[in-house]
Amino acid sequence: MKKIGLGSLFFVLMLTLFACGGGSSQEDDGITRLNLWVHIAHDTLEGRAYGRRIDAFNEEYEGEYEARIEYIPRGGGGTGYEDRINAALTTGSLPDVISLDGPNTAAYARSNILVDLMPYISEESRNDFLPSALDQGMYDGGLYSLAIQESTTAIYYNKTMYANAGLCDDVDTCEMEDIKDPRTGEAMNLSLENPWTYEQFKAVAEALRDHFDREAISLPTGQDEMITYAIAPFIWNNGGDIVSEDGLDARGILNSDENIEAFTFLQSLFTEGLATDVPTDNGFYIGHYPMMLDGIWGVPILELTYAEEIPHWGVMPVPVGQTGEVVASTGSWAFGVTVSSRNQEAAALLAEWMTSTESTNHITGATGLIPARYSALEENEAFDSGVRETLRDLLVLGGRARPTSVAYPEITDAFQRVYIEIMVTRNAPDPETVLNQHTEALQTRLNRHSN
Repeated sequence: MKKIGLGSLFFVLMLTLFACGGGSSQEDDGITRLNLWVHIAHDTLEGRAYGRRIDAFNEEYEGEYEARIEYIPRGGGGTGYEDRINAALTTGSLPDVISLDGPNTAAYARSNILVDLMPYISEESRNDFLPSALDQGMYDGGLYSLAIQESTTAIYYNKTMYANAGLCDDVDTCEMEDIKDPRTGEAMNLSLENPWTYEQFKAVAEALRDHFDREAISLPTGQDEMITYAIAPFIWNNGGDIVSEDGLDARGILNSDENIEAFTFLQSLFTEGLATDVPTDNGFYIGHYPMMLDGIWGVPILELTYAEEIPHWGVMPVPVGQTGEVVASTGSWAFGVTVSSRNQEAAALLAEWMTSTESTNHITGATGLIPARYSALEENEAFDSGVRETLRDLLVLGGRARPTSVAYPEITDAFQRVYIEIMVTRNAPDPETVLNQHTEALQTRLNRHSN
């Protein structure tokens, strides 16, 4: 067998590392080359938007930097892309910059996947991010990811069905402030500053259920991140929380009296026939359910795909509990610089470029989500009116990020299990018992991160 010299072996290893998407390199021509991974396919609107911003970066910094993008589509349950990141971490072949789901920032930082961007991102630039977007990128005083875009959830309602049930006079006078309390027949004058309460929401849902002889709202029922993302505001606006601020304590928090009350309210929607644990596919979009709880991505779906089925619709925040104040889901994808980058300053420049005002508006133009920077929102006329303006204002007024914790995967798994067991299990178990059981199980897992 022919022996390979040490010099040749080193060359082969470097080629292997580069082929796996490893960190930056500077070649004989003096150009620093940077590698970036994204979680989406290249032939999607979002994927093409990323590609165009990379092309713009290369044009702007021609002769100095050159960025290369690799598309690694994220499979069901988050597999594929995250698996590739974990595998690359063990082999030291991470690229310079990666996209990541915002709530994973703390876990990635703690696992030594990401570097602190605070030395590279100016205070002016940091302050341009919406507070919720900035919060999701923070861990232990450091800034480990920059938000690409923001998102939120809301209750979508079918104005035609509302009018038919007598909850507003007609589709032209069925905005949030026009909706009537079926118990009094008077407008409730709802707004983001004066959101509907548990009692008002249930009265409306009961009127819709009775009029159409079907469930009033489609709620999430699959065990995935959508549950934590969409349901957490119900406990937050009742004064509850999921875990402690440092993300390492659940006792007395996940199973608090406020959470028991919020989950009892949610459970009543299922037990009283206001929501279903076996929803009709696309039930709201085809006009079966009068309401649905969903993310901002429902807007382009309704506008482009179901405009004929539902020509008249609007959005409202979820009903509020004890606080009386709206709280909105937030969080979306971000960019971070990895420990594998051999030129972290250049990699940070690329991450900031991909989340700049221009990039943010370009990418959100493809995704339909909300720009994560104030400057981008100011330039984006799409969010100056209609439902997009309502969703923007909801996010700015009450946006709250999911827990920033190194144990976030365990936290969200526990929260999802609580919801599924309380809502979807047919024997309607006692919420307090379920919360106590899962709190203890979660605390055991959180204790491992404290050592």
